[in-house]
Amino acid sequence: MKRIVTLMLAAMLVLGSVAGASAADIKAKGQWDFSFEWLDNTNFQDGDQDNAGEDDFGAKQRLRTQIDIIASENLRGVVYFEMGDTVWGRTDGALGTDGKSVEVKRSYIDWVVPNTDLMVRMGLQGLALPGAVAGSPIMDDDVAALTLAYKFNDMVGLTAFWARPYDTAGNESSDNNTFDEMDVFGVVVPVTLDGAKITPYAVYASVGKDVPVSSTTPTDYNGSSYQQAIYGLRPANAPSAFGDDTNAWWAGAAFELTMFSPLSFKMDAMYGNVDAEEIGNIDMDRSGWMVIGAVDYKMDMMTPGLFAWYASGDDDDQTNGSERMPYISPDFGPTSFGTDKVGAPIATDSIVSVSGTGTWGVGVQLANISFVENLKHTLRATYYRGTNDEEMANYTSLRNTTNGLYLTEEDSAWEVNFDHFYKIYENLDLIVEMGYIKADLDEDTWGTDEFSDAWKLGFNLKYSF
Repeated sequence: MKRIVTLMLAAMLVLGSVAGASAADIKAKGQWDFSFEWLDNTNFQDGDQDNAGEDDFGAKQRLRTQIDIIASENLRGVVYFEMGDTVWGRTDGALGTDGKSVEVKRSYIDWVVPNTDLMVRMGLQGLALPGAVAGSPIMDDDVAALTLAYKFNDMVGLTAFWARPYDTAGNESSDNNTFDEMDVFGVVVPVTLDGAKITPYAVYASVGKDVPVSSTTPTDYNGSSYQQAIYGLRPANAPSAFGDDTNAWWAGAAFELTMFSPLSFKMDAMYGNVDAEEIGNIDMDRSGWMVIGAVDYKMDMMTPGLFAWYASGDDDDQTNGSERMPYISPDFGPTSFGTDKVGAPIATDSIVSVSGTGTWGVGVQLANISFVENLKHTLRATYYRGTNDEEMANYTSLRNTTNGLYLTEEDSAWEVNFDHFYKIYENLDLIVEMGYIKADLDEDTWGTDEFSDAWKLGFNLKYSF
């Protein structure tokens, strides 16, 4: 009997050790976001409410939760769910709710190659090119990718990636070999010095000739076909398919200088090019550049700052390609209404530009103004102007769906933001955004003077856990 008991205990210990070896720690984090906004004239046109069905007031919410499944310090899996954006009163936010709004935003594993310091991330992940000032005007989005990261020492690292944002028209049951993929390859080399950081990068993209460009293809970040996303303004009489050997590339660098603290300086510089064969008499090439800079001075109760950018624009010939920098899926924004990067998580923004291409601008701000504990304010004023030739207005509309407003050299706009951040509890924040944009759009260029100012008042609650 003692032998049997001893054998059973030994078996239990063995099974317990196996179970312990395969066990994983599970951690969850995320946030609920609630938005209540009053908006008017977000298309800058008189009668916009009647023409586009714009609501003066809207309420919506979103839940994002990330679950980490950690086997060890060298291996973990991550799944990131998103529920929403749910608009109150519509579909899954209407009476009865029970909608099907759960999405897999990210799903990947992180692992370390044994006996090395090489980190590997593979799966659906967030991938962003460097942006020191206001995010990336080229690419910052979730995408299927394989990423390799290696740190040589405390000063120099390297990240290389392959991403596949599109595989559009292939039929797995077909024997036809279609060239319907877009593959993006990139390398980023962060260099950290004493009081300074520079991050150069280079990206190459190959676009298959069979990638379709009809309205039924997978859409870019703002709801337009891929061809419009990478080319922006689509030339008149342009073909509906890519030609052979379509390639794109970008090169740039992000700079940060903090050695003169409390004075800091940041800058991004980049160039992009699409090289495609001419189809008919239409030049499908596109190339352009962009520079963004910011200076801040941190004080005890506020941080005054100045920022500016300049991006190349189209000339007056629509048959010779585009002179605006191409992009994949940008996340650019020094402001909280006209552009995208700063501000509340699900507030309305980007109504002037999603990428900054074809524009220049300058802004001043007083950030993080604080006279009361847990309460901060930011006051910002920004001036925009287009860099596109006014003749190009004959071939596009004022609102280009891939880039916001198509501003010419005759068009400008003023934006004022007055935003507030209050920490109610350690995990609960209140964000109040007040935005106003006055667009001065040329009547002769666009053939109308029926333009109105845009404004918003938004209350946002964010619960982080």
